[in-house]
Amino acid sequence: MSAIHQYFKKITVLLFLFSVSIFSQETSQYYVSVTTMHWNMELEDFSMDEWKSVEMEYHEKITMKNEHILSSTVLQHHFTGDSSEILFVTVYPSWLAIEKATEKEQELIKAAWPDEKERKAFLKKQSKFYAKEHSDEIYRTIQGAKPLEELELPLIYYVRTSYFTFPDDGNGKEFMDALNEFNKVVTHKNDHYKAYYPQVHFYGADRTEFVEVFVAETLAELEKGIAKQGNLFRAHWNGEEREKEYNDIMDKYLSGVHGDRIYSSVPELHKPINAPDEE
Repeated sequence: MSAIHQYFKKITVLLFLFSVSIFSQETSQYYVSVTTMHWNMELEDFSMDEWKSVEMEYHEKITMKNEHILSSTVLQHHFTGDSSEILFVTVYPSWLAIEKATEKEQELIKAAWPDEKERKAFLKKQSKFYAKEHSDEIYRTIQGAKPLEELELPLIYYVRTSYFTFPDDGNGKEFMDALNEFNKVVTHKNDHYKAYYPQVHFYGADRTEFVEVFVAETLAELEKGIAKQGNLFRAHWNGEEREKEYNDIMDKYLSGVHGDRIYSSVPELHKPINAPDEE
């Protein structure tokens, strides 16, 4: 994430202590920061090639060399409610790594542009592409991910946001057992999905958010994946009674309301989770 993105990002870095969580059975987890920026629609001489060149320079000199960042992805509007959206998604190995990554970022910026005048000029050039409006969210990963096998092509990211109801008689095991069973026999067997990432709210506007990200190579593949998902579900939960048992569990924990957004990735600005260390 660039300095201008970090400038906009006003996160108080505290170690939140959760004594009870419906997802406490998760033994390993990542923290996913999503900063939603917006294009500067008043920029008259906008050039996508220039923007990409600037961000690629920053990506290579800063993001790729920041060992506290596990991976990063840049997503552009494809089918969403706001065509000006551009998302900067950063994955960290721990909550404390966010603070360490920020400190490392500043070190790398000074090393990349040691001359203060040149550094300010670059950051000013970078910032001109973005409006001042932005929003920040942090999510925590949960079990069931289907990791992406890296592709150089632009990919389609289908983001589905559902909302928890937090029932009084609920427990994490019941929900996660049902979700894990679904993902094992449906999501992970769906060859039209290149990847799948489930995550829950950790810091941001709505603590009820349950976000699932489905990655496909094209819109056509995404559509095929959605169709196959239904077929795989019916094949496993064979019969109305079994389907009802599963649906009753999910209806207990989720409101039934969900939102859908589709983004396309910028492969040149992707840092894979297994990226080699830079010298």
